[in-house]
Amino acid sequence: MTRLMPRGSRPHAALLVAATALVWLIAGVAGALGGWMWWAVAALPTAALLVAPILLFWLSGERIWPTWVAFAFVFVLLLTAYAGPADWYLRAAGTRTTATVRESSCLETRNGRCLYRYRLHDASGAPLPGEFRDTVEYEYGSPVDVVVDPRGLLGPRLAADLDSRVFDVMALAGFAGFAATVAAATAVGRRDPDQPAPAPQTGP
Repeated sequence: MTRLMPRGSRPHAALLVAATALVWLIAGVAGALGGWMWWAVAALPTAALLVAPILLFWLSGERIWPTWVAFAFVFVLLLTAYAGPADWYLRAAGTRTTATVRESSCLETRNGRCLYRYRLHDASGAPLPGEFRDTVEYEYGSPVDVVVDPRGLLGPRLAADLDSRVFDVMALAGFAGFAATVAAATAVGRRDPDQPAPAPQTGP
């Protein structure tokens, strides 16, 4: 069988971890920007995340268990990819404000629930950039504490959601577990099973 990755190669292992972090970030940024075009862009790095564990099969010397273990951690990374980068950006660049609900519409999901789409206005009555989405229904004129992207790239997010670090912890655990699995696969791959064991020494 042709090997896509040299067995037990430490440089290739480090490259795999770095590439996984990069495609996770690209998928998150593209998904956060929204729109069909950006979701199409996000599809490629999302697929690359699913391919990463398969490469451990060759890195580990064609052992299957590192791939299955890595898939568990990659699943965690997939859950955080579309929230983590956007949260980091809004925490760093966003502006907290108390907005007022002015317009709303319902986008029905597959399970029949409403994903509400809101237009928010600031205290002066000016509309805030972007669209605020939530599964909670707010009455017209309700105050909402949000974080707003001053550049208008991302829609407003609830301030309480950004205060939570759940996705940060999940992403950190996912990357740590994936990196540890890659290191373990590299270690076992360096013990090449194709090389014959040394012949036992016999006495004179």
